[in-house]
Amino acid sequence: MPRLQHKTVVITGAASGLGRATALAFAREGAALALTDIDETGLLAVRDEADGLGARVVALTGDITQSQTHSQLRDLALASFGAIHGLCNVAGTLGAGTIDDVDLDRFDHVMHVNCLAQLLAIQAMAPPLRASGGAIVNVASVGAQGGLPLMSVYCASKAAVLGMTRAVAVELAPEVRCNAVCPGGIDTPMSQGLLASVSADQRESLLGKLTGRQLIPRFATPDEIAATVLFLVSDDSVFLTGSVLSADGGHTAW
Repeated sequence: MPRLQHKTVVITGAASGLGRATALAFAREGAALALTDIDETGLLAVRDEADGLGARVVALTGDITQSQTHSQLRDLALASFGAIHGLCNVAGTLGAGTIDDVDLDRFDHVMHVNCLAQLLAIQAMAPPLRASGGAIVNVASVGAQGGLPLMSVYCASKAAVLGMTRAVAVELAPEVRCNAVCPGGIDTPMSQGLLASVSADQRESLLGKLTGRQLIPRFATPDEIAATVLFLVSDDSVFLTGSVLSADGGHTAW
């Protein structure tokens, strides 16, 4: 039997990359899906892909840094499916640049997308998650556990996600589990865009800090990280909460 049959899962950042892979992985395991992204075209394409896999799915285009996006998505999921059993905070942004490049606008944007948006989603979904005994998965990064060049604000935002994950796990226990995933480099349009936007020397430095340090010396596929997210929502991880799972190819092993 599919592992997530009869469960409804909310996924942010579902239009591409890891969010898309997560939505389709959950669809294959029988979950009903409530998806959001600011990219309407990409979001509707993923909705149709999930529908083609037999999933029941609703989608809402919206800005995840605004609380009404999450309350509207919650209400849509409850009206459509009756309950919410999982929340996957996948949406994120890189906002890369040197220390000298950082200004208030860049700092605010990265922190709002990567951290505040996760908090807003948790606030909106907490009541139905309490009712269902559900699970939250926050996507952080290997950058939360060690520094990366050109990514000071990104690393700070993802470190904040880890602190928030542990605090939410404590506050919502025992009804709701809350865990974080820390991926290493993932082969997504966002990461490829970053590599294309920097100089050759900067690209070499960044790749050296990521895959050059990993025991498995390559970028992960989105599907590989989506499988980790799915595990943390499923009943296979019922005794995990407040945990940080490093899916980083061994980057933090040494």
